[in-house]
Amino acid sequence: MLQVHSAHRLDQIEWASRIAAEKTGGSILATSRVGNLLTSSAGTDPVDAVSLTVCFPNHYAALLRADVRFSAFLPSRIAVYSRGQGAVLETVAPREFCRMLQRQDLEPLAARLEDVLRTVMQEAAHSHAAASSGTHASTEDQVNMRMTLPQRIDCHGSKLEEMAGTGTHDAQGG
Repeated sequence: MLQVHSAHRLDQIEWASRIAAEKTGGSILATSRVGNLLTSSAGTDPVDAVSLTVCFPNHYAALLRADVRFSAFLPSRIAVYSRGQGAVLETVAPREFCRMLQRQDLEPLAARLEDVLRTVMQEAAHSHAAASSGTHASTEDQVNMRMTLPQRIDCHGSKLEEMAGTGTHDAQGG
């Protein structure tokens, strides 16, 4: 396992991880809040946790071309959870994938992915972006489009506002 400790809060790490992944040619595909699945037992503080699904297409392509069974382990996930005043980032080392598949010959390819994951985790844990994450603007992937109405509702360009109403002119004028 790769593990990095940070003095930053969980939400700060999440934002800094996006920036770090983009710098290394990757992206965060999904963020899953898994901490709400945990119930705190009596006398213990609740643990907050997030699972980040990270994609590095260039590194994945080489591994998948070498052995398609790597698809069982990709895309990579980074677990981020609160510990004390800070957070811990953890992921399975890609070299372990080679051992599980009995493909030690592919460890050099997995080592490149492991280095990129370690870089992203360290940069997210220790970056200044994490410390200043409270000032960022919303991005498109942070918007929930569930239950929104489209501006145009058919292929003819009709607007919902035009379809609503009484069927007659609403204002008789004056």
